[in-house]
Amino acid sequence: MARVLITGASGFIGSNLARACLQRGDEVSAVVRPRSSTDRLAGIGSRVALYRFDLADARALGNCLAKTRPEIVFHVGARTRFENRPDLQDLADSVEENVSPLIALLSALTACECPPRAFVRTGTIAEYGDCAAPFAETVRERPTGSYAASLLAGTHYLEMAQPRLPFLAVTARLALTYGPGQSESFLIPRAISQLLAGQTISVRSPSDRRDLIHVDDVTRALLMLGDNPEKAGPVVNVGTGYAPTVAEVMQALIKLTGAGAGLVKFSDQTGDPVELIVSAERIRDRLGWSPKIQLQDGLERTVKWTRENIIPKFAAEMQA
Repeated sequence: MARVLITGASGFIGSNLARACLQRGDEVSAVVRPRSSTDRLAGIGSRVALYRFDLADARALGNCLAKTRPEIVFHVGARTRFENRPDLQDLADSVEENVSPLIALLSALTACECPPRAFVRTGTIAEYGDCAAPFAETVRERPTGSYAASLLAGTHYLEMAQPRLPFLAVTARLALTYGPGQSESFLIPRAISQLLAGQTISVRSPSDRRDLIHVDDVTRALLMLGDNPEKAGPVVNVGTGYAPTVAEVMQALIKLTGAGAGLVKFSDQTGDPVELIVSAERIRDRLGWSPKIQLQDGLERTVKWTRENIIPKFAAEMQA
């Protein structure tokens, strides 16, 4: 049991992590932005100490840390989408949204009378960008967008600052995480909902390959990293090392949803297929972690959850 603080706890990964921490008996405190919905924390809200503020609010952050005295901090909050702007405003926005909050949090934790023993931050497979797959932690990253560049900057800031921090810090670079409750702005939940509703879905790059990891495997890895930061090192990939094509994933979803094959429209691939695959050897060798949920099982769980939770709501809205 540990005192745990989770930023971004109202999000997809953060809310699942909060549940995983509670399940093992941790005392959980959660930081969410003032206007964030806490729908994903339904059912556990009474067991979580909830704090609403922006990490840029130094006074609120200091008060929160003084009250919670976390032993493990999971920094999961990040903005994932930035539209390219001709004036490059997306670059400035990504720094403000993703880099500055990280630095503010590190500064506040360093100033605590009783700093945590571990700090685990979620990074992304997108940090590798235009590199040859599978991506290993030792390669020189080449990000291709503001989101990826801002998270990579955070990764390097954290590693640079480690000698000055009174706690061990790890960046967990996550493969493409999926599972029940994920926003439909992502391909898998959107495809499942549309197929179950009998709607057509277009797939533009069917030959692209994606390393897909179930959120339960991600939360298990994050907990292990929080408990054993000294074994992980500054950066560690969390993924499966297996990457089916988008077409293969869609074919699996057609079968699991019982949808007609004609609902999925595959476009001709334009350009070379993009492969997003991580090497997961480091986390396996150093911590003994490996994914337990195979893709077929994970997709089946996600379809079942969507059928039971999203489709009835959609039907009710249509009848209203």
